[in-house]
Amino acid sequence: MDDNELNERIFSLSCFEGVRLLRKYMLDYPDLSTLKLISLIQSIEADARSLDFEASVHLSKMIKDDFPLGTHDFYQYCIKEVLLQHQPVWAKLMRQGRKRFVNNLDINHRDVFLATGLMKTPAPLSIVTWWDSISGLARQFSDEEKMKQARQAELLTIEHERSRLSKLGIDREPEWLGFDDNFAGYDVSSYNKGATGITNLLIEVKSTTNSPIKFILSRNEWNKAKKANKSYIFHIWDMSKSPPNLHIRHVAEVIQHIPEDKGKGSWKNAEIPILGD
Repeated sequence: MDDNELNERIFSLSCFEGVRLLRKYMLDYPDLSTLKLISLIQSIEADARSLDFEASVHLSKMIKDDFPLGTHDFYQYCIKEVLLQHQPVWAKLMRQGRKRFVNNLDINHRDVFLATGLMKTPAPLSIVTWWDSISGLARQFSDEEKMKQARQAELLTIEHERSRLSKLGIDREPEWLGFDDNFAGYDVSSYNKGATGITNLLIEVKSTTNSPIKFILSRNEWNKAKKANKSYIFHIWDMSKSPPNLHIRHVAEVIQHIPEDKGKGSWKNAEIPILGD
C-alpha cells in the first residue's frame, strides 16, 4: 500500500481493534508469529475477519508496550500515537474546540471519535484531560509549521539581499540576526549605498499565506522600526505563491496602520494589511 492509503487505513476502528487483539493475543501466545496470531484471532473472534490486520500490523510496530488494556482507553491511545507519528492534515484543526472539530471531519474519521467515548457529554475529567493534551500537540504542530515557514522566508530574504548587494557592488554578506537573537527587533542586517558611503539596512521578515495579505507586527519590532526609520524595511513574503512573492514596505507606509495607546491600555501586536504594490 502507498503512504497516503496507509495513513488513511491506520486511522480507523478496524485497524485499532486489530491492534488491540494482536496485543492481547501476543501476551497469551508470545511464541507465535504475527501471521499465526492473526490466523488464531480470526478463528476465535467473531468479527475478526472484517478487521484490517495489514494496517494493524503496521500500527502495532509504532505503539509502545505500556499500552492501556481497556477498549476505549486503547483506542484513545491509538489516536494519540497516529497524531504523534503521522501528524494528519486535520490535526491542526483540533484547536477549534471538540464539537466544531469533529463536526468538520469526514464521516469515517468522525466515527472514530464517537466510538472511542471521546464525545461524551458532559465530559468527565479524563476526557477533558485527553482533549487538552491532544490540543497541545496540535498547537505544537501548528507552531512548528509556522516556524518552518518563517525560517524559509528569512532564507529567501538572505538570498534576495545577496543578489541585491552583488548588483550594487557591495562586497559584504547580509547577517541573519533573527536566528541568533529573538529580541533584536529585526531579522536580517544588510547594507545600502548612501550619499556618504555604505549604510546599514535592518530588515524585518514576515511570511504569510493569508488572502488578502497581512502580517502581525509586534511592539518591539515597531519600536525598533521607528528608531531606525529609513534604515529599516519590512520584507513580506507571500508563501502561497510559487515561487514566493516579495512585498517590501517602509516605515512611512506601515505607520498609518499602527494603533494608538489610549488610557491605561497599550497595544502589543498589530495586524498590518498589504494594500496594492
